[in-house]
Amino acid sequence: MTLKLALLPAALLLSACDPRPATPATRAADLPIGRVQSQSLIPLGGSEQYVEITGVSDTNPVLLFIHGGPGWPQTPMLRYFNADLTRSFTLVSWDQRGAGKSFLHDSAPPDVTLEQIVADGHELTQLLKARFRKQQIYLAGFSWGSIVGVALAERYPEDYAAYIGISQMINVRRGMVITQDWIATKARAAGDTVTLKTLQRLRAGDPGLCVGGMNCFITQYELLSKYGGAVYNPASDAAVERAMKAYPDYAAYDWNKGFAFSAARLEGAVFGADLSRVTRLGVPVVLIVGRHDWNIPPALSSEWLARLDAPAKQLIWFDSSGHGPLEEQPQAFNKAMIGIIAWVR
Repeated sequence: MTLKLALLPAALLLSACDPRPATPATRAADLPIGRVQSQSLIPLGGSEQYVEITGVSDTNPVLLFIHGGPGWPQTPMLRYFNADLTRSFTLVSWDQRGAGKSFLHDSAPPDVTLEQIVADGHELTQLLKARFRKQQIYLAGFSWGSIVGVALAERYPEDYAAYIGISQMINVRRGMVITQDWIATKARAAGDTVTLKTLQRLRAGDPGLCVGGMNCFITQYELLSKYGGAVYNPASDAAVERAMKAYPDYAAYDWNKGFAFSAARLEGAVFGADLSRVTRLGVPVVLIVGRHDWNIPPALSSEWLARLDAPAKQLIWFDSSGHGPLEEQPQAFNKAMIGIIAWVR
């Protein structure tokens, strides 16, 4: 779950980014061959959605990246921070229905549900496998996208060489209890009675403070950000702001509007998810977590991974990151991601 309230650092500009507007593509064969550079609107589940594919060779492994939010596209940040990935992967950034350039194309898409987004991801996976002649592709899910990613890996293990969960979500409600305990510890140490009183109201479910899971999560996020519990490196905020504004094709996107649209429809999926019920995945699993992430506390995901039955497992800690290691420590993140190829093989 990524939020505009304070996000994430450093710069690696994707010079190969194609500035042309997206054009519809109806078949996997419509995508280019050789050096891969594609920006297309592809019908998925009856709704045209934006898919950006970038790489130096179409023989490289394919990596499908599922963004967070919900409704918070990662495409500009992947261009800005993570272009090194395109040297070793064919990187596929997908703006889900109701998000990013998919939302700009269709501001009222039908069926914005977890089930439909998982179905869209499955359909996109089949297109990518056919287009790049791969038996399997790599799958990465970030924050909210990690709920979608686990669902795909659980249902269709034959499609994926590995699943990579970045700031993996397990159970948001349980995580909020851990987060609130951390905020309380910080506030007491600082003598911050205002935050402690607000936290008491939040824990009591005071409707005068917030109503509903998402609204109360945002209220908690504001308290958390006061103590650097989501973004460990304060310089990251400015870098992410630059990334969000760096590309003309996202200039018209209202990030908060896109988030609000998707969050209103997916709140039940976010707060109803309990991935602790998933005890087995038939693919190698890597979790990438920030040591200082108190937004989605990694205690839950590391515990889940330890108990998970999978062909292979790996937990990678980023010691100078909060919720967004892919932006807070981009060079280390890119190196770790590329290293996963050799680990899987």
